[in-house]
Amino acid sequence: MSRLLLDIGNSHIKAALDTGAGLGPVQVGPSDADATAAWLAETDWPQPEFTAIWASSVAAPGVNDAVRQWAAGSGLPVPRFVATQREQCGVRCAYTDPSRLGVDRWMVVLAAASTGRNAVIVDAGTACTVDAVTADGQHLGGLILPGIRLARQALNQRTQFDADDVATDPLPVLGDDTNPAVTLGAVQALLGAIDRVVQGLGWGEACDRLLTGGEAAVLAPHLGAGWAQRPTLVLEGLRRVACQGVGELR
Repeated sequence: MSRLLLDIGNSHIKAALDTGAGLGPVQVGPSDADATAAWLAETDWPQPEFTAIWASSVAAPGVNDAVRQWAAGSGLPVPRFVATQREQCGVRCAYTDPSRLGVDRWMVVLAAASTGRNAVIVDAGTACTVDAVTADGQHLGGLILPGIRLARQALNQRTQFDADDVATDPLPVLGDDTNPAVTLGAVQALLGAIDRVVQGLGWGEACDRLLTGGEAAVLAPHLGAGWAQRPTLVLEGLRRVACQGVGELR
């Protein structure tokens, strides 16, 4: 028995096989309506016969349709797209309307909650999200902030700036030119928001601090001790849902 698990983001797809013993190697491809199906078809899967395909997607509908078309054209099971729920895997969603919580955030919360400890989760992607879940499975809510690249693009578009990427390790307190000042401002803003959440929760060392997402490596050197990078956190949460084999799908 093997499942193909897909974490479909705004920019990339992460895919891994679950054969029951855990996640296999992660493959990364484009999250694009025109390129996704071709990438899936061309990928050399270690075990090409899937008994199920499970997906967590925050991408545009065209990307999800491309995944469905690839599966149908390859004679594979219909992909099951998970949705955020009020309660799942013993975890209770903080949102009054769970559909308003991005499914990627829900997956990382489910993954973090598997240890039965308080947890703070930072998913540093196109948007940077910060979520918290208690040891008994109560999601407390979170923050959504522009990621580093997105913040830089927004300033470039709305001002006369033309800032591009700069080195952030070591991280200066202040920039000595507009170019570094923009990127450093975005990084420092995220670090400050994360620190305020951690301090405000007051859990001290009695919590897991998990970091995932494409820009995690930029933040990791500056978050201090106790943070663990978990690049497959969405897939880990998706695996929990798939192992249960139940839940509202979309």
